[in-house]
Amino acid sequence: MFGEPPRTQADLNFSLLGFPVRIHPLFWLVTVLLGQGYWKPPELALLWVGGVLVCILLHELGHALTYRRYGFRPWIVLHWLGGLTIHSPDDMEGREPGPWGQMLISAAGPAAGFLLAAAIVAGFRALAPQPLLVLWYGPASFLRVVPMILWNPHWLKTMEFVNIVLEVSVLWGLLNLLPILPLDGGHIAQQVFVLASPRDAVRQSLVLSVLLAGTLAGVAVIYRQDWYLALFFGGLAYVNYSALKFYGGPLG
Repeated sequence: MFGEPPRTQADLNFSLLGFPVRIHPLFWLVTVLLGQGYWKPPELALLWVGGVLVCILLHELGHALTYRRYGFRPWIVLHWLGGLTIHSPDDMEGREPGPWGQMLISAAGPAAGFLLAAAIVAGFRALAPQPLLVLWYGPASFLRVVPMILWNPHWLKTMEFVNIVLEVSVLWGLLNLLPILPLDGGHIAQQVFVLASPRDAVRQSLVLSVLLAGTLAGVAVIYRQDWYLALFFGGLAYVNYSALKFYGGPLG
């Protein structure tokens, strides 16, 4: 479910900073569905898809550049759940990063998004002494950063795109740091378990993933009536539970 999807004739292939990139057609479909709040007017849906594409590519580039630091030759795949940065297990040029290196590789993706958000806010402060920061909970938007100097009709679409990039970079980055496999936070947690108990690290990380994902799925339904989040976390809980049964864990 979370591995590299099979190739299709509808894949978009290109190279970015020397890394092969493949975009699976389901990436476009799921991105549009997630951004249904941007469908009206239609051009906002295009801004949403473009913003998500920029953020996911930057996120995966963070992983890829860190892999390259260890001598690996990774490639990037964008698919229905976001993205993957993969290197061949036969890639003999790379050196073993170890637990701390694996944590660095996992953290590099969200960190790239946070750096982008920080650069945007810093740019706003250069344009206006006091940017207007507006936070609210809405069906499709959470974070808004609008400097008053740009508050005019000629800049509205630009600002909408920038705010989409901010929203995805910050909120999705924080979501990705939750200690649930296969999110980046789940891989970081697994390496922490490796440091403490190498033989039992996989089982421990799966147990944590099942418990936390299941809890968040319940919270999404009961307190927010958010079926997207409920399905997302429910799917993660199910996949990790299935893997845990293979390892003979206490929840299996």
